Amino acid sequence: MKYFTKEVRIALVAIVGVTVLFFGMNFLKGLNIFSSETDYYVEFEDITGLSSSSPVYADGYKVGVVKQIDYDYSHKRAPQVLIGVDKQLRIPAGSTAEIESDMLGNVKINLLMANNPRERVNPGDVIKGVISSGAMGQLQAMIPTVERILPKLDSIMTSLNA
Repeated sequence: MKYFTKEVRIALVAIVGVTVLFFGMNFLKGLNIFSSETDYYVEFEDITGLSSSSPVYADGYKVGVVKQIDYDYSHKRAPQVLIGVDKQLRIPAGSTAEIESDMLGNVKINLLMANNPRERVNPGDVIKGVISSGAMGQLQAMIPTVERILPKLDSIMTSLNA
């Protein structure tokens, strides 16, 4: 018992505390240290709102998380996002990924699976990424139509008042 002096006990508590802090922070980020994941790269032209530990969905089911974002400062290639997905998920060749954001500002990556059961994307390969316009993009597409209708609507309201 003379080996467990006051200094040794403090050192053991500090080591345990740092270890618990490390695993706790990774857990809060959504990263699981002991899970078996397969890594893929996704190239996007614009990664607005995307951050590390954002969820990755396939057919509405969470299959992974964003691990890392690599931005090329020399602008020779598009930004690449490293995603870790469940090892059991086999991504068909020709699949794409899209960045999707909801009304509250939560951003996620949605994998759009191709209908190609024979060919698969190998781990570490690059998947093409697109940005989903969402509801706001659909409203933006309707603006020219609304602008054409407004003068007619104004004349109808004027004649209705008369």
